[in-house]
Amino acid sequence: MNAGLKALAKTGFTALKADTLSKALGVSRGSFYWHFADVGAFHAAVLLRWREVAYENVVREVEDTPENRLTALLERAFRADVRLERAVRSWATVEPRAKVMVEAVDARRLKYIRNLLAEAGLASAQASARARILYWAYLGHGLSANAPDPAEWRRILDEFARLATASKTG
Repeated sequence: MNAGLKALAKTGFTALKADTLSKALGVSRGSFYWHFADVGAFHAAVLLRWREVAYENVVREVEDTPENRLTALLERAFRADVRLERAVRSWATVEPRAKVMVEAVDARRLKYIRNLLAEAGLASAQASARARILYWAYLGHGLSANAPDPAEWRRILDEFARLATASKTG
């Protein structure tokens, strides 16, 4: 599945074809179909692997962080390579299964962020609103071609964490 994710990130969802991947992996098309009943089964497996990489592994990493988990999540999310995220979201515009998976991962991510904010002392409604704002910022960041320098990153991430957990708004 990692080969599928790599092809998806590099070339986009059009690379997720039996012929294309068989050639890239140096295996026969028959070998591909020995592992997967059809291309749809392969796509389902790629989406499950993306969910694991894009949500489950990230949460596991953050939960293993001894310091502030919200800061760890922000650093992990905003410093990550966003090519795969962009590719999966692009795929979701034309593939219903990908759309369902993206929506499910979005919901899980939002719930996780909301829980971190609630643990930081925010009321439920405030935690929900700020979780969505942080997530929208992450998605917008994924569309941006300009990355700040490391010192500016630090200031941005610190400000995100401060704004997200500030007890008063306005």
